[in-house]
Amino acid sequence: MPIRIGSQDKESREEITYGRLYLSSQNLLDLLDQLREGLSDSWLWIDALCINQNDADERSQQVKIMGDIFRSANLVLAWLGPTSCNSHSDRASVAFDVKELTKRDHHVHVGVPCSVRDDSTGRSVEGQGICALPYWKRRWIVQEVLLARSVVLQYREKQFTMAAFEAAAELANKETSAPRYIQAMIDQMRQSAGARLALHSLRKRTGMAFPRRLKELLVRYEDQECQQPYDLVFALHSLIDPEYRDHLQVNYNQSAEEYFCAVISFMHEHEGLSIESVRIAWLLLRVLDPSSIDAFRMPSQGIGLHRTFEMSASVFKLGSRPRMLGESGLSISARPNVAAMSPILPWKLQSEWDLWIPEPRTNVNLASTAFSIGPQDMLFFEIPGTSQRGLAAMADPRFSSNDEVWLFAHTTYAFIVTSKAYKSVTIRGRALLLKPDGKVYVGSELYPYPPVVEGLKSTASSVEMRLTTPDLITLATMANKAILD
Repeated sequence: MPIRIGSQDKESREEITYGRLYLSSQNLLDLLDQLREGLSDSWLWIDALCINQNDADERSQQVKIMGDIFRSANLVLAWLGPTSCNSHSDRASVAFDVKELTKRDHHVHVGVPCSVRDDSTGRSVEGQGICALPYWKRRWIVQEVLLARSVVLQYREKQFTMAAFEAAAELANKETSAPRYIQAMIDQMRQSAGARLALHSLRKRTGMAFPRRLKELLVRYEDQECQQPYDLVFALHSLIDPEYRDHLQVNYNQSAEEYFCAVISFMHEHEGLSIESVRIAWLLLRVLDPSSIDAFRMPSQGIGLHRTFEMSASVFKLGSRPRMLGESGLSISARPNVAAMSPILPWKLQSEWDLWIPEPRTNVNLASTAFSIGPQDMLFFEIPGTSQRGLAAMADPRFSSNDEVWLFAHTTYAFIVTSKAYKSVTIRGRALLLKPDGKVYVGSELYPYPPVVEGLKSTASSVEMRLTTPDLITLATMANKAILD
């Protein structure tokens, strides 16, 4: 199906046609069929077609002004769509004149999702069904929804306001006393990407505090998907506090190394990146070529990730002298849920003015051996003074009286750290913390420590580290990846 690409002269209102493209997205075609009635003379703006996705310069320029497009639109119509698609590129955004529809000369902006299945909706477009739609997993729709003056959600022929969806999400967020089977569905809705975005939108619309810092946005929307790795950040660019936004340039031409350093530097200099640093570094590492990450861990006089850059990062010291335990029902039920881990090479840290500073690594490898430690060989331990238990993987399968357990916020693995001498410690092992039911805590549940564990809050203390960029990458990798190179 051919589509003309053009514009309308603001003074003469004459049409200016630039060229012709062929429409390949069934989802977009469904939207156009739905909107065609009464709008046959309207010009549409479709991001996927009107922005040359193969031109990095054009994309860089257009993404900078996407926030202005949504802010100036009187209405955003979020098309939840009746069909599915196979590519992220099937998402599009459409702006058009709707004077034939509303008798007023203004613009509407329409978001088209990638994939929506009929069997995802349940009996109603409200509540749990609407939250389960793949539409909400799209990273680009976050700013489309949050920056618009008014949002209408449409699924097939049904329309309802974003405000109504926000009210449903807010009700679910407060409900804790429903019957068990109903509460389970409410909890699932509350934890969904759709409800998370709806609550963010409600807080913004009602003047309450809401995330405006990139470090908060990255963690809040880390599950939202995008096809282009750089859009992990650039899709949220227009939501950053305008006082600092211009300090982070949208540039699709930069290398992955330059991108990583620019984003980390921005958050460090303008947002006080600290406790979240290791988790955020892990999110950003997905933009790097996996075949070249190893070289970036090594200190060097080169460019990219080896440039001079230091930052502080907080780590929680959960307790001292972890104690080895005999097998129990908890450890037996937990081991089948645990993946094998690589034993890490010892890494020494020195204390200087209350900051722990890692020594430069002399080996690019992070693992001490090519052999991994299986769950049956991990040490079952507890943190004294608390009810917290875990499984530790260490090359030296023994605890010492000088061992401590350290944990970075939002990360999967804790570290076994040993005091070797005055103002010197060594990271020599990793550990998984266990829930009372034998399941493993995941990163998002460890912020800043397991909330259900009695006594742990009173024993946790924070220490500060000074990290170079290679240090940060090393810690992020060791704290989140089971098998190391």
